[in-house]
Amino acid sequence: MNKKFANIILPATLALTLGVSTAVYAAPQSNPNGPYIEDNQNISLSSYMSNAELSKKLQQLEASANGKMKLEIAGYSNLSPDGYQTETEKGEPIYLVKFGDSNPNKKRILITAQIHGNEQIGAETAMDIIQKLSSNGKEVEEILDNVSIWIMPRINPEGADNLYEGTWYPTRYTHQTWLPENIGLPTDTVAPWYYNSDGSERAQNNDGRVVYGIPGYDQNRDYNPNLDFRVENQDLNEVASFLNSRATNNSRFGGFYVTAEARTVTSVFKEFRPDVYVDVHHRGFNTVSDVDNRSVPVQFAAAVADPYTDPFTGQQYEVDEEVLTLAKQVNALSALTLQKGNSHFGAVQKYPDVNLPGTALGAFALNDASIMLIEIKGQSQTLGQKQSGMLKETVTQPLMAVFKGLADRSVYDVDTTIYDEIPEASNSISDPTTRDF
Repeated sequence: MNKKFANIILPATLALTLGVSTAVYAAPQSNPNGPYIEDNQNISLSSYMSNAELSKKLQQLEASANGKMKLEIAGYSNLSPDGYQTETEKGEPIYLVKFGDSNPNKKRILITAQIHGNEQIGAETAMDIIQKLSSNGKEVEEILDNVSIWIMPRINPEGADNLYEGTWYPTRYTHQTWLPENIGLPTDTVAPWYYNSDGSERAQNNDGRVVYGIPGYDQNRDYNPNLDFRVENQDLNEVASFLNSRATNNSRFGGFYVTAEARTVTSVFKEFRPDVYVDVHHRGFNTVSDVDNRSVPVQFAAAVADPYTDPFTGQQYEVDEEVLTLAKQVNALSALTLQKGNSHFGAVQKYPDVNLPGTALGAFALNDASIMLIEIKGQSQTLGQKQSGMLKETVTQPLMAVFKGLADRSVYDVDTTIYDEIPEASNSISDPTTRDF
């Protein structure tokens, strides 16, 4: 696809123009061509924080923030409908960092990261942002005078600290077993479609699978536009029929809130009611287009859900036009912030067009939050900690620009056509070690 960003004049210092190269490349390779994790290469994750290290760092930051930052435990990873309720079984803490309160007179932004345990740079970046906001300085003070910022840096602590054969092997999924009888459903009730029954994860460079043996869920499919939905409070016969049918137990419908993680994040959303919700993810590898072989470090999205009708209540949900407009402005500002000539840094794409009401982004957009999906390239098994510095900047710089834009309201002057004209996702590299599309 050969789209170009329009030349748009933005307020103050935000006047930037985006473009793509017109040079044609014969080989289907990205620029830069790596670094990638090669076959049989040891994957280093040593620079990433364990749960214990993240907890310690958060407590240190709170202690040095002079009251600016408030650290809370929003929930625990095992407090869920299948009955884990004791102190010893409640699991890992899910942290919430608050800069400001839910004052409706201030703009409010909620950021979550590492919803998938093998997407570690999101959490590392969240910690960098927390550290920056905890510091002194005019820029930070002006932001926090006008914007409340809540951050949940790691919302899948179990997947983040997963071990395989004694080695740290972060995984996409949470750790929880589908036990329908514990919530009053027949024992043979089919699990939600996003349940990983054997506890498995893709192996290095997509070469087969590793079976680590702990069942769990893709937490990012467990949300629901009905934020009050709780599977144990429904007509259980109706729920069983819904789950036992492939026509309804699929990605076109909302999730079932069976995970403690999804319930915890949603409780924070309901308390805060943010104007903007940002979720930081990782993805695969792409080049920009057929005529621009720059490796894409990040994709953005302002919309991930179509109008939705709740199959249990009949209630209808849709994204408000003003909410979508702000979402496009936030994403456009983020894309503009990364433009530095024709560098790899600014090779931005738009995430593919999807309809996923069971994601946090989809459910929250259908409840009046302007969203930004940030998808940076590479996961634990495909990139390790390579390029982590650059990839963290592709998140930090846009988010700081969004904070400033919300604080001084300049984000509302950004032309939404900038977002519309971001090049669509294309040219996926299926296995970067072979350089094949």
